[in-house]
Amino acid sequence: MQKFALLHNGTTQGWQATYLAFHIANRLGAPLLVLIDAHSDKGALTERATHVEIGGRAARVATETRIIKDFSADTLKENITAVDGLFLPQRLITDKDTASLFLEAFSCPLWVVLRDDDKPNSMAVLVQDPLQDIQLITYAHTLSQRLQRSLTALIADDRFESILKLELTKLKWTSLKTVSASQVNQTLEKLKADLLLLSGRSISIVKELTVNYVICPNGNDA
Repeated sequence: MQKFALLHNGTTQGWQATYLAFHIANRLGAPLLVLIDAHSDKGALTERATHVEIGGRAARVATETRIIKDFSADTLKENITAVDGLFLPQRLITDKDTASLFLEAFSCPLWVVLRDDDKPNSMAVLVQDPLQDIQLITYAHTLSQRLQRSLTALIADDRFESILKLELTKLKWTSLKTVSASQVNQTLEKLKADLLLLSGRSISIVKELTVNYVICPNGNDA
């Protein structure tokens, strides 16, 4: 069985990450570990934990809630082991180096939430190199089927012919003039896609993305 973890910092984004985590965990039948940082008074922390537990029951998700002292790498490593995905608000990913540290520490997909799309309607996967990203493509395709969401694969114009050689034409593909954040955002808007999956090789563009996204470890089958 899959297992997910969630970092809840009490912000609006933190609650949005919680709602998305509930939805995904429910659809995949996975338990959810919710970690709450202790940077609030005791009453507020207790209330937040109670709301999370009530929400988990309403979403029919098995939840475990822990209050921890902070979200430092050392504290998180003490509390998170062998998870298949980590949900967190985008404001905790201050730069690409921080995202890389999270990927290295937990070796699982990072579900980064920056806006209120708790139930993704359609998904996209950004492919840099079809051969290197074959596990990412497989993961995205499997996830879209289990969530019953449409999936579009994005790839740069100069790489488009390579999908023919790898017999990947069963997926819906859209080519990009350049693999830049602005080009990706424009394409996602046209596709009305509200969740993007990408590999760690594309980490340089994540801070400029305008939709929720999932960063998958390089060479990891997620």
